[in-house]
Amino acid sequence: MSLSVSRHRRSRRGLTVGVTSVVGIALVAVAAVAFVRWSDSSCADPAVTLTVSASPDHTEVLSRVADGWHQTGPTVGERCARVEIEPIPSSFAAATLSPDWDEEQDGSRPDVWAPESSTWLAVAAARPDAATLLPTSPPSLASSPVVLAMQRPMAEALGWPEAELGWADLVESFARGRTWEQFDHPEWGPLRVGFPDPARTAAGQAGVLTVLDRDDDEVFSDQELLEALEFSQLVSSYVDDTRSLLREYAQAGAGGENGEGAGAPDAGGVAVDLPAAFPVLEHELAAYTAGLEPAPAAGGGIPLVPVYLREGVVYADYPYVVLDAPWVGAEKREVAEQFLGYVRGPEGQRAFTDAGFRDPAGSGVGVPLLASRHGFAAQVPAPQRVPTPAGLGEMLRVWPVVTRPNNVLIVMDTSGSMADTVPGTDQTRLELLQGAAMEGVAMLNNQTNVGLWEFSSGLTATTPYRELVPISDLGGAERRAAMVEAIQGLTASGATALYDTVYDGYLAMRDQWRPDALNMLMIITDGRNEVEGGRSLEQLLSELAEEVEPDRPLPIIALAVGPEADAAALQQITEVTGGRTIVARDEVAAIQQVVLAFAGRLPDEE
Repeated sequence: MSLSVSRHRRSRRGLTVGVTSVVGIALVAVAAVAFVRWSDSSCADPAVTLTVSASPDHTEVLSRVADGWHQTGPTVGERCARVEIEPIPSSFAAATLSPDWDEEQDGSRPDVWAPESSTWLAVAAARPDAATLLPTSPPSLASSPVVLAMQRPMAEALGWPEAELGWADLVESFARGRTWEQFDHPEWGPLRVGFPDPARTAAGQAGVLTVLDRDDDEVFSDQELLEALEFSQLVSSYVDDTRSLLREYAQAGAGGENGEGAGAPDAGGVAVDLPAAFPVLEHELAAYTAGLEPAPAAGGGIPLVPVYLREGVVYADYPYVVLDAPWVGAEKREVAEQFLGYVRGPEGQRAFTDAGFRDPAGSGVGVPLLASRHGFAAQVPAPQRVPTPAGLGEMLRVWPVVTRPNNVLIVMDTSGSMADTVPGTDQTRLELLQGAAMEGVAMLNNQTNVGLWEFSSGLTATTPYRELVPISDLGGAERRAAMVEAIQGLTASGATALYDTVYDGYLAMRDQWRPDALNMLMIITDGRNEVEGGRSLEQLLSELAEEVEPDRPLPIIALAVGPEADAAALQQITEVTGGRTIVARDEVAAIQQVVLAFAGRLPDEE
């Protein structure tokens, strides 16, 4: 048996994936023995060879299992049978799988696909050409839940292992600038969370599903979006995969002069420069933890423990997918069936167990690496969550909206009508919007560029608007405080100078356009254009149409608040720029949408 080495070049779908593997001396020796055995056998040539394209995290295990199977001398008819295990990222396979698989561009054509999670089957099945290749309900080889890996002292400060923990606890405890000081560790600063890319990893997918859909109903409510926005502020680093992040913890403190490298632990064994927590597959964390025994290596290694989130656990179920492809004939299917039987038999399951995987049913009983002294549970106590293709697709659509950087100019109406009292409350419309605006600012991520204008007649000698906060990086607490102070200082008077303000605001944002962000002009108003002598609606629409640049999108988003807002005119204005108008006639009922809009994360956004 030889472990194949493949290089996945840029495919016709624009993906570049490089996959390499190193064969150790022992593996080469086993392969040599197997080769001699085949060459001495009476099997007819050539052998029936099955290509299994597996996710890199269990390629090594499957390769060991394949070596053992080859020792049994498997045959199909009069021909020898063999299996080649090809490492391939599941995200690549999900995007590339097709009846027209091009081996020159995409590498070896798979007969069996073995991703780490069935969620990748849902991603692939979204493409009709790939869907035709996928069978229903493929068997599982093993399982591994997604857990929250957390630096042990930090987890213990939150009550682990006695207390159940979840994403909601982290948001409630640390959102809006709160730090570890409330847990008697001011030296740790704010909570920092790492997050693997959900477009590339099963751990990232599971993390996003539990963040966005706390009640597991596959509907992302306004409240859940608000909570997800608060959570996104805790994320300090986005990574392509968790293995690279685990290497940072393993090497923490090992580099630099006197062993004080990036991420060096303090006296309490905490690396404050590294995330406190991040989602990871349990078997990867178990292997990492075993590598620290009997004690962390001198100068490096941060103890991490598993937190089984109380919102529910998503399992990586390691499906074994025999493709319904024209190149997978009867002989290959027979090889696939024989190999599956061996993998699910005692020898195959022992190989997975030794590597820290659970059995297909989710039991960790008898798995040495899942030691209870490190916090691992033989039976996962949290409820299991099983994402559906529809829920997964919606998550992949919404999450980038939640986490993207914004470049936005917010323009607030401060005309006299904003001083009207909102029915059913003791607040004026301006006071209600000021509260929503401050809530929205609190949810903007630190990569956002934001500025603030107010508009009403007579604000300056030459313009019906006034710049309160220049457009710049929101950054840290000082910048947020400046925005909040400006919002709190707004007062209502004068007439609504809508059209001239919209045009000048659009030009200002065009000059501030950024290619790496969502650029937009946000208009919040409760009235209609009341200033004579300025632009008419027809002039504004014509001038905006001339300024729109298709390759530099800059939508105007309008929030029409209250019964007097001219929603019809605003809809015409926003449509010219590719934007939209949100109509909030009942200000109190729409307060969550106001907050989301102000934060640049629009409800039901396409």
